[in-house]
Amino acid sequence: MQEFLLLIHGSGYKDESPKMLKKHMERYINWMDSLVKQEKFVKGHRLDDSGHYLMDKDTVISDGPFLEPKEIIGGYIIIKAENLENATKIAQQCPLIDEFQISIRPMYKGPNEHEFPK
Repeated sequence: MQEFLLLIHGSGYKDESPKMLKKHMERYINWMDSLVKQEKFVKGHRLDDSGHYLMDKDTVISDGPFLEPKEIIGGYIIIKAENLENATKIAQQCPLIDEFQISIRPMYKGPNEHEFPK
């Protein structure tokens, strides 16, 4: 099994009523619980709305309404899957896909996480 990073992009659910937001979260929690039971969930968390964006070493931009909604990363999930195709199928089942975009990236499989390929 390999680990994959799912990056959740977009600004979905910003204008949802508390009742609808609760319904969406219940679906998401149920999906996450199923990943835990299948031993495919590694880690995940929602990100806070604050932050900075570095254009270069001297240009720091604070998150704000000037960022495109598609560029906002709302959270991440690390899952286990046999390959990229399987990880994609798992991500397609995520209830957040109705309102967000999900990037799927394999985690580097090197000797250790601090070494880079030569």
